[in-house]
Amino acid sequence: MSEILWKIFAIILVVILVFIAPILMFYDRMDATSYNIAYDAVNEFADASREVGVINKSNYDKFAAKLGATGLIYDVEVEHYKKVYFPVIGDDGRETGEIMTSYQGVFDSDILESISDEDYLLEAGDMLYVRVFNKSPSMGESLKARIFGLSISEGTIYVRSGGMVHSSGVD
Repeated sequence: MSEILWKIFAIILVVILVFIAPILMFYDRMDATSYNIAYDAVNEFADASREVGVINKSNYDKFAAKLGATGLIYDVEVEHYKKVYFPVIGDDGRETGEIMTSYQGVFDSDILESISDEDYLLEAGDMLYVRVFNKSPSMGESLKARIFGLSISEGTIYVRSGGMVHSSGVD
């Protein structure tokens, strides 16, 4: 009787090693490819926008198309921090002659609304950040959840890029 149980165990182990493990590895490779595509798209979009000082509809549409090629649904956040200058006011209520620098945030809803009509211009010294994370589970995550009985987590692909804008956009 124990030999039959060992044979059944061996057959189950062979099935796992021959069929399920390669499928899991294939889907893990697909997830890595999706991450690489998202990484390249985010960096390309952020770097191009920072370099020329403009976010326009055609560049954003190319960016969105590259993300869409992965087959996942992403949450995209675009943040622009405008550099603003304020005079320093002394205790006596008068300007001291010094200038204080600060940043004022403009976020994705305003930026995306703006590029639907015209180019969104950036200034040299501003900061631009683009963040992307997936909202839908990948096929690898779904398969692992079914096999191992795990809950499906969101946002396993997270990419952030950006920095200082190098040149001002042309009016």
